[in-house]
Amino acid sequence: MRRSSSPVKTLTTTVSPASNRSKWPYERRVMAWLLFLALPGLLFAAITLWVLQAPWGAWLFGWFPVAILSIVIAQIARNRAAYPLRTLANLVEAIRQQDYALRGVAGSSPSAMFELISEINALSEDLRRSRFERVEADLLLAKVVAELDAAVIAFDDEYTLTMINPSGAALFAARSNDLLGRPAESLGLEEYFDYRTPQVMQRTFPGKQGKFRIQASTYREAGVRQHLLVLTDLSLTLRQEERLAWQRLIRVIGHELNNSLTPIQSLTESLANLLDREPRPADWDSDARAGLKVINERARSLGNFMSSYAQLTRLPPPKRKLVSISNLISGVAALVSKCSIDIEDHPDIEFEADSAQIEQLLINLIKNANEANRAAGTDGSVVIRWQRTAAGMALEIVDHGTGLPDSGNLFTPFFTTKSGGSGVGLLLGRQIAEAHGGHIHLYNREDGIPGCIARVILPISVPLTDKKQVQAGENI
Repeated sequence: MRRSSSPVKTLTTTVSPASNRSKWPYERRVMAWLLFLALPGLLFAAITLWVLQAPWGAWLFGWFPVAILSIVIAQIARNRAAYPLRTLANLVEAIRQQDYALRGVAGSSPSAMFELISEINALSEDLRRSRFERVEADLLLAKVVAELDAAVIAFDDEYTLTMINPSGAALFAARSNDLLGRPAESLGLEEYFDYRTPQVMQRTFPGKQGKFRIQASTYREAGVRQHLLVLTDLSLTLRQEERLAWQRLIRVIGHELNNSLTPIQSLTESLANLLDREPRPADWDSDARAGLKVINERARSLGNFMSSYAQLTRLPPPKRKLVSISNLISGVAALVSKCSIDIEDHPDIEFEADSAQIEQLLINLIKNANEANRAAGTDGSVVIRWQRTAAGMALEIVDHGTGLPDSGNLFTPFFTTKSGGSGVGLLLGRQIAEAHGGHIHLYNREDGIPGCIARVILPISVPLTDKKQVQAGENI
């Protein structure tokens, strides 16, 4: 496993000690400039007193007090110039230390310093508000991660564990604090960092075993790459879905068996009583033949039911090749020539698919749409149209029937609203679409005309990872 780190670039400014010592502090330079401005006046006064040969009293009580007053004024100006800068330095230092409660007194007079201190105060308030929002967001995220059923585990760039939620700790039958700082290798997780796409596999951990959905990703914290693993236990969900599937299957099979076996049992008992009667009725042979015909029909119906169920369980993986949607629909229209079909003219689209399976899907949908038109007593044709979308290709089969009665049971195995229907057409079509990486959506028309639209979404090209999985499955 390769480890990489992002170097942090630091920009530095070098100042030579000699030049640093030669510069006066800002306050001394301010005072020096003020004294330099007062120096011409003091020199002029001194020269005047010297030329006029003024007495020492003029020097003592005139020139010297003015010189001292100049020094005092320069000192006062120095302090007043340095005070706002010290205030700004304290404010900036507080911001650097992430103390956003400190505020500077800007005063009431509008000036450049007033505007600068006001802006720094506003910056501190914005940073304080942003920090509170970030802290609240972090607390919310921590709460959400802690409540997740999936194991969320974070590692630093050295693959050392830095964060784990309670579900992750339960996975290893340990406390979170005891797992922090442990390397991924000691936990048996080092191979999972390559799972950039979700992988479902059987795994055993110290605290749990079963089927897990595993996915790895990366993120950055303070500019340094971190690693994240999410392990979702699918065992309980799969067991619940499996139990519900068995319950639905047993209910449907039991219903179908009862529909066939009950009349068969009644007819066999009637035929047995008929044969035991002496003398037999004159038309007993016609009654026996009628009873045997019903038994034969119910047995054939039961055989068709089992064949339909076997068809659902024997759908092979699609053998993809480049297919033209225009040619495919033209071929399907020829196969269902008894149906009235209106094919809209759209630009041709080539996509990768198993043409035989897609034909079966379209035949089922077209027949359903045609039967819906007949049931509604309309003369409208089945409309077929397609277009390229962001998800791939959208293919729509539109009818002029009465619409969907109950969309909740459309894909329930062997559920049908048609007399003589098998209830497997839509379910088989959905399996074909999902095997191609697409899906089917049925909904009522929204253009004010009664009817239903069957929308099939299929990818135009197959991702490389899916191709590898298909090839691996074929090799097996």
